[in-house]
Parts: sequence; structure tokens; C-alpha cells
Amino acid sequence: MKNKKDMIKALSREQLAALLTKTRENKKNEIVRADRSSSSFSQSYAQQRQWFMEQLMSGGAANVPQSYLLKGEVRPELLEAALNAIVERHESLRTVFNTIDYVPSQIIKPYEPFKVEVICLEEGDREERMVKVREINREFANRPFDLTVGPLWRFCMMRLSAEETVLTLSLHHMVCDGWSFGVIMRELAQTYAALLNGEAALPPLPVQYADYSEWQRRKIESGELDNQLAYWSGKLRNAPPSIRLPFDYKRSGAQTYRGRTEYFTLDGDTAKAVHEVGLRLKGSAYHLMLSVLSLLLHHCSLDETICIGTPVANRNRMELESLIGLFINTVVIQSRFEAGMTFAELFAQVRDDCREAFNHAEIPFEKVVAELGVERQARQSPVFQVLYVQTEESMLNIRMPGIEAEAIPVSTDTAQFDLSLYATMMKNGITAGFEYNTDLFSRNTITGWIEDFKILLRLAVNDPQQPIERLLAAVSRKKFPLTVVSSFESGPIAESIEFWLDRLSIRAKLQFAPYSQVFQQLIDEDGLLGRSREGIGLIMLRLEDWMQGTGAGEEGVEVALTENTRSFIQYVKSFAGRPSSRLLLLLCPSSDKVDGNRALKHLIGRLEERIAAALAGSRNVELLRGEDIIRKYGLEHYNDGLGDEESHVPYLREFFAAMGTETVLHLFHRGTGAPVRPSVTNG
Repeated sequence: MKNKKDMIKALSREQLAALLTKTRENKKNEIVRADRSSSSFSQSYAQQRQWFMEQLMSGGAANVPQSYLLKGEVRPELLEAALNAIVERHESLRTVFNTIDYVPSQIIKPYEPFKVEVICLEEGDREERMVKVREINREFANRPFDLTVGPLWRFCMMRLSAEETVLTLSLHHMVCDGWSFGVIMRELAQTYAALLNGEAALPPLPVQYADYSEWQRRKIESGELDNQLAYWSGKLRNAPPSIRLPFDYKRSGAQTYRGRTEYFTLDGDTAKAVHEVGLRLKGSAYHLMLSVLSLLLHHCSLDETICIGTPVANRNRMELESLIGLFINTVVIQSRFEAGMTFAELFAQVRDDCREAFNHAEIPFEKVVAELGVERQARQSPVFQVLYVQTEESMLNIRMPGIEAEAIPVSTDTAQFDLSLYATMMKNGITAGFEYNTDLFSRNTITGWIEDFKILLRLAVNDPQQPIERLLAAVSRKKFPLTVVSSFESGPIAESIEFWLDRLSIRAKLQFAPYSQVFQQLIDEDGLLGRSREGIGLIMLRLEDWMQGTGAGEEGVEVALTENTRSFIQYVKSFAGRPSSRLLLLLCPSSDKVDGNRALKHLIGRLEERIAAALAGSRNVELLRGEDIIRKYGLEHYNDGLGDEESHVPYLREFFAAMGTETVLHLFHRGTGAPVRPSVTNG
């Protein structure tokens, strides 16, 4: 076998030049130990994000707990010594946080030996002891930390018997992530075994978390990751600000972090199918689970673009793999839903989007948010509000001499996002849980979504080539669409309609077709109105808008308006004749300019009567008149001539508010959210 020197000698001139270039690049990017003359360092970008969130959070919302049932003869004094050795070895576990000269900083404290709390729970039967374990774990996990004082970890042992001990750890997210728990448990096992055998503990680390944070800052400030920033800026520039999920409770002005988790399992056969189908579709189980979650969110919200956050380890250098700290970064996966799409097509889209995202995952998410110019709101997280996290069982494994370890779920009363799905791929199945904000969702809603997720997953793996509409037909409708089609720019009506939908707890998704597309939306089965047959269509029609572009004098205007009215009646009848299609037609008042033209005003009035008479026999159409709304609300002024001329917004805000209110009142029973079967009325 050739040694390294012989291999280098065998390289061509070009290969040697490439090797030297690569070596220089690696040297330039090498993480070196920073000067320790000061114990304070700037926070990493991930820590800065968490520091910002911490100012808004309360309680233990950022705590990361883990608990293990250790079966075998555990020596508590050796377990305590091993935990001490880990804290001494990792500066991150001796770090606290504060601002120094107005700069958010991390401050490394010297190591001080500590005792681990040991609780005796040997009384009572085993079930009683496990109930007590869950109670202690819950309190342990939710107990807040003081970031400025530390330590930002807690360890606890619970003795159930001579052969069973529970070890529970709770760390603040500022000093750890999911990968870090794997490091902690691996080092715990190694150190425990070494102490048991009288061997030396693990050697000091060549670099620490503070060295990484300094290196990361230099790398970003040098512009090395500008290409990644440009990628995300383009990718998310037109992303929707939020997923419009049907909340059970109104979102408050400030984001709350109160939550709980509903757990569920998928059996071994299902897990095997998930893996096999993922591979068959040239992806993985991760892509399949994420695709089904995206499909469920699309079904619940009716949004055509779904953005889900997902964490990446962000440890792309060997020296970072054995560090404890907050390295994790978040990327956003977008799913775009189209008519006729199959699940396999959705899977391919998610798979490709994941691969692109993971190739641009070094740039911190907070830098992306800043580049997008997204205004941070106290009421919700920016860009995404739903998270997907998948881990492998191997991350939870502990191998200690004479001891078997079993992970125990720890219930918390917090939720960092509106909704998160955590899934762990086990040998004999999948364990998962939906963590949700209890100020937004009820338990019944989440348990219903769990059942829907299981149904969608089962159908998807059985036949991934089937259209997603067929999969969605198997689960109950969570929201119905309320589609606005208008002959003018009608956006201002949204505020009033959404206010009443929220006030009356009506689960409707308000969506707008581009204005001046009344005919196209009635005809096109793939249009926004055509795809929403199980919902309600609101057509806002001002007949004079059909006059634009006629340019043929009064006679030409009359011919155009009369012909358009005839076609409109025909198209409305055809659309309303489809199963489940319902329409509310709002005949809107004319402009002051038309009202001043006696002949034209008379013509439009006559055509409106023709529309009302023609649709009187249609049980799926309801008619409202703008003049009745004006009279009911006592509006003396309602036209906005300047807005009409500049942006085709023809009415004042007060009239849009009145129209929105009447729309909701005519479509729904007060307070119940139950749709009313439309019938024609003159207002």
C-alpha cells in the first residue's frame, strides 16, 4: 500500500495544483482557538435569534428536556462524576448571557463541581412510581432558567428500585440543540465506562463553541455566504407571510408560548412502507413525512403555497461534530399546490426543494429574515409558523456497561411555534407528536388532525401516483373557501369580512381572484372560483365597469352593456347549476359620473332588474343590492372618485366595511358559523 508521500509524488502537475488550492482553502476556513484573555464573546447568530425570542417568552418555553429509564445496576456517584466531567469539558455548559456595551454577549464561567439531585421513588407500585416520574419531569422541564446567572442546565436522578433509575436532563436552547443531546449521552456513556474501569476521562477539546461563533461571524462578514443569502432572498421573496390555519381561538396581539403535545405512533408495517416508498420515489422517509404534513396543512388552510420550517444540524466541519451548543439553523421548505397534482409530484417537489435548501443552509435564518425585510411581529414568528423535526432512534441510544437505556417522553406546557410535528424513526415503527399552541388550537382539533395525517400517510404510501384531491376526499373538510370575484379592485372589503369571520368563529378561507375577471372565473373550471365549488363565491359587480374600452358612443355602450348582461346571466346560471356551487351576487352602486347621466343611470338600473329577474329561479344564488346597504347604514357619501381613477378602488372605506358586514350576515347564521343555503332576495 502506498503511503501519503508516494501518493503525492504520483499526482500530475494539475492534480497537485488542485490539492494545494484545496489545502489552502481548508487552512483559510480552519476554526482556530480564539484569544481567551477575555471571557466574553459575541453571541452566534443562532444565539442572537434565541436571545431575541427570550425577551418575548415566558416560563420554560426554550427548555430542551430529555429523560431516560436506565435499567441495571447504576452507580449514582459515577453518573454524577461523568456529568461533572462533561460540564468541565464543554465551555458552552458554563456559559451565561448578557449585554456588554449594548452587545448581546456570551460569557464563559469557570468550572465549579456540582451535586446532582437524587430523588427516591421506591415506594408504591411501579405504575404509581412512573406517574410520579412524569409529574417531576413535567415540572423539571418547565422550570425557567436565568440566562444571566446560569447554569443553563439541570440534571436529576430518580431511584425507582435497585435495578431502575431515571436520568432527566433539561437544558436551555441557548446552549444546546438536538444534536448536542447525542453528544452529551455519548460522552456520558464513555466517561461512565472509563470511571467504572479506572481509566482516564476524555481529553480536552481543541476548539469550543465560542471559537465557532467567532469563525462563523468572520465567514459571514467576509461575504463568503452572500450567494446563499441571494438564493433565499429570491426563493422567499413572494412567500406568504403565514399559513392561514383554522384557529379555534383568536390570535392575540402578542405571540404566546403556552402549549402541549399530543403523541401518536405508527406501526412497523407503516414505517417500513414509508421508508420503501420514499426510496422508490428517489427520496427518503423524511421527504414523504414532510410531504404528507404539507398536504394536511394545505387541506386545513386551503393555501396554495405552504411554508414549513425544518432544522438542519449546521455542523459541516468535523471539529464541530463533538461540540455541545446551539449550531442548529432553520431552512424553509415551500410546497406549491396545483390542480390535478399527484402525490408523487408533490413528493418530487418537496424532495428537490429540500436538496436545494440543504445546499444553502449555512446562512443563518435571521440573516435571511433581515434580507427579506420581513417586519418582526410580536404575534407570530416570521416566514413560517409550522415546524417539522425528524430524528433517528440511534440519536437517543445510550450504551453503558451493564445498563439498558430507554427514552421517556417528557411533556412540556410550551410550544415555540403555532404547530410542530416531531417524528422519531424507530426500529419497530415511528413515534411522533404534534406540539401546538393551546391559545390557538383545542385538543380535539389536534387529535382530529392526527387521524387525518394517518389517513393521508396510509393512502399516499398505498398509491403515490393518485391525485391529491382523491387523498383529501378521504378526510373531513377543515375550511371552506370564500372567493371574491369583482369587476373592480375590492381588496379593502377583506378587513371587514375577516373581522366578522373571526368574530363569529366561521372557518372560511377568504381569497381574491384578480379583478376584472368576472367572466373568466365563471367559465374557467381551473380558475380560483371553479376550484372552490364546495365553498361560496362572492361576485361584486358594478355594471359600468363593462363600459371600459367600448368607445362607440351611447349606442355602442348600450349594446355592450346589454350583451355583457346577457352573457353574465348565462354564465352565472351555468356555474350555479354545478353541484355544491353557491354564489352571492352583490350589485354595487354606480359612480357619481354615471349617476349624473340620466339615460345611462336608467339603462344600468334596467339591466340590474333583468339580472335579478333572471336569477330569481336559481336556488344557489343570493342577490344583494348596494343601494339597500347604503340605505340601511345611512351612508351619505360612499363613492371615491379619486380612488376609482387612480387605482380602480371606487368606494370609501366605510362602504367596503358595510358591504363586508352584509356579506357575512347574509351567508351565515349569527354566531354559529353555519352556512345559509342562499336564496334570491332583493336585499
